[in-house]
Amino acid sequence: MTHRILPLFGLLFCLFFSCKNDSKPAAAPDAQNIDPELAALNALIEKNPNNDTLYYQRALVYSKLDGFDEALRDLNRALQIDSMRPAYYHLLADVLLDYARPNDSRRAIDVMTLAAERFPDRIPTLLKLSELQLIVKQHGDALTTLDKILRRDPQNAEAFYMAGRVALDKGDTTAAIASLQKSVKIDATNEDAWLFLGRIYTNRNNPVALQYFDNVLRLDSTNLEAREHKGVFFKRRGEFDKAFELYRDIVERNPDYSNAYFDMGMIYLELDSFSKAHDHFDLAVKTDPLFVKAYYYRGLSAELQGNPEAALADYKRANKMFPSFEEAREARERLEKKKQ
Repeated sequence: MTHRILPLFGLLFCLFFSCKNDSKPAAAPDAQNIDPELAALNALIEKNPNNDTLYYQRALVYSKLDGFDEALRDLNRALQIDSMRPAYYHLLADVLLDYARPNDSRRAIDVMTLAAERFPDRIPTLLKLSELQLIVKQHGDALTTLDKILRRDPQNAEAFYMAGRVALDKGDTTAAIASLQKSVKIDATNEDAWLFLGRIYTNRNNPVALQYFDNVLRLDSTNLEAREHKGVFFKRRGEFDKAFELYRDIVERNPDYSNAYFDMGMIYLELDSFSKAHDHFDLAVKTDPLFVKAYYYRGLSAELQGNPEAALADYKRANKMFPSFEEAREARERLEKKKQ
């Protein structure tokens, strides 16, 4: 038995997505290039136009293909048919976050707020809502949501983990440590909680950070982020050989891991090895063309090698990509004045 969506939700959805498009079928890709899974779902939906599960499954495929408008239309249709499926709300929030148009984060929170009202005892939905509230820095609302979870389940490790994330985002590392430690005490397999504990203790220059990163690696020996943060710990302590060993191990495992190239570039910069620094920042931007800081530091290393033209080009690019990046703006303005 399906549950027709309430008029209130229909109104909200019109506000979110412009209802004038809701009646349109999902856009059909080029027939010769259509994804096989998508083609199969298209055929099934044609035969079963009132099957909400099929629309949800097709929305999943569209979201993976960055077909956000199509995914939103399919989720709208799925929810019109059956509004009592929590997974539909969760995917809708994720699609909005990935689409990232103006106000989409706010819309995603509205979707999950509605879901939490509709499923008030469903802990995964409340956790999802707290995560979105954290993303938009609604710290008080996030803590209120987490309190609802902990009243229902006082030993919920994920809720303590999220509380630690909220405290950390607020700059309260003492409260963050307390919550994260409660999380791993309840669930010692929570890799993310161990990782954040390690990062906090790295910032405190406390060697216990290494124990936390090693806990992650014992749970998952392939975790490159834990290796990266171990490298950061050694880099900050000036133990560059140990840091290099970790970063080289990372890029051997994943040649596209841009942060490792960037961190090696920063070490070479500190060692006044400007050519090697430039090469590694270059690798960072080649593996991640949106790595703003890598463009800036590639420009800096070029300038330090006596190549102001290349430096200015990188400063301009970094400044254009992220106008509030003050170092890039100041460096661009400084070199532009020299050219006058």
